[in-house]
Amino acid sequence: MNDQLISFFLAHLGVPDVAERAEEIIAAHGGDSPHLRLTATVIAGYQVLLRSVPRDEALRRVAAAFHEPIRPFVHDGTREMLDSADDPFTAMVDTSKDREDNYFGADFTFVRSADDGRSYLVDVHRCFYWDLLRANDVPELGPVFCEFDAAWIGAIDPDRHGFTFSRPTTLARGGATCPFHFYRS
Repeated sequence: MNDQLISFFLAHLGVPDVAERAEEIIAAHGGDSPHLRLTATVIAGYQVLLRSVPRDEALRRVAAAFHEPIRPFVHDGTREMLDSADDPFTAMVDTSKDREDNYFGADFTFVRSADDGRSYLVDVHRCFYWDLLRANDVPELGPVFCEFDAAWIGAIDPDRHGFTFSRPTTLARGGATCPFHFYRS
């Protein structure tokens, strides 16, 4: 999935030298995180844009390149999954758990405070994206990564699916954690 996100991002951003800059970031950071290439590419796109445009425009363009190409797929796929599930709440919780284990993995620290069939409360205490953004002196990109979730969050219709979602803050927005809280209606 990350390779596809990178491809969409680079095509939408449409500026030269991003891949080369991303390789420099990867080499400087080291390690084998499955999230490194994607995060480095977004950082690189922003840094390359900053050479020729003001910060606000660079942030806007990076956010658009990161969100717009994939948003319809994520939103529609999530909506389809929820609409077709016998129990949309359980389907979303199962999806969350699967992604915690099989997509995000050891690069993130998740703490579950409730998982009782009525609520699923998980808080991210460590986020690879946020750590790498800060290490590269671009914390202003944090909300761009946080906002990626808007596509699947926007697919949840509480009346239709029988649950709500709450994430009032994130690490990148000054929170102590990134709460991902699901409540059955």
